[in-house]
Amino acid sequence: MNENNHLEIPTRLQTVLQQIDEMPLYLAELPIEEHPRLPQFNRFIQVKGIEAKGDYEFVHFIYAQILKDKETGEVINIPLPTPDWVVNGETWSYFRGQDGEPVELPIKEEFRQNDEDSEAPTTDKVKVPSYKYMLWLMKYQNAKFLELIQNYTKDFVRAKIEELNRL
Repeated sequence: MNENNHLEIPTRLQTVLQQIDEMPLYLAELPIEEHPRLPQFNRFIQVKGIEAKGDYEFVHFIYAQILKDKETGEVINIPLPTPDWVVNGETWSYFRGQDGEPVELPIKEEFRQNDEDSEAPTTDKVKVPSYKYMLWLMKYQNAKFLELIQNYTKDFVRAKIEELNRL
C-alpha cells in the first residue's frame, strides 16, 4: 500500500522511495571465502538480526550462510551450518588500525623465547574485549554499523571457519 499516492513526488525522491521499498530485509551481506567443497558458488554471511543486552555485555548475531551461483547470481538453497555468533564479556577481538587490519606489536623481551633455534614469533596482535571494543568504536570512533559488522564478521569467520565449512 502506497501511503504517498496523494502527493506530487519529484522524480529524484520517487527513486529514493523505490529504493527504500525494495530494500532487502537483512541488515548486512558480506562476502567470505568460497566454500572448499563448493567452489562454483560465491559465499556470503547475511546478517538477519541482532539481539543485544547491554547490562550483560551480550550481543547475538542472527545470520545465514548464503551461496550464489558465480555465473547467474542466483541464490542456491543448500543448508549450511550456522554456529553461534555471540559477542560477550568473554570474547575478544583484534584491535584494528586505520586500515582495518589488526595492529601487531613487538613482544616484550622478557616474554620472548631466547632459544637461538626457536622460530617463536617476535610480534603479536593486540587483543581487546569484544563487547567493550564494539561500544568504544561506536561512541568514540563514530564507527558505522556496517563497518562494525564487517570487522566482527572477519573475526567470527577466522574463529569458526572449520564449522562454517562443514556440509
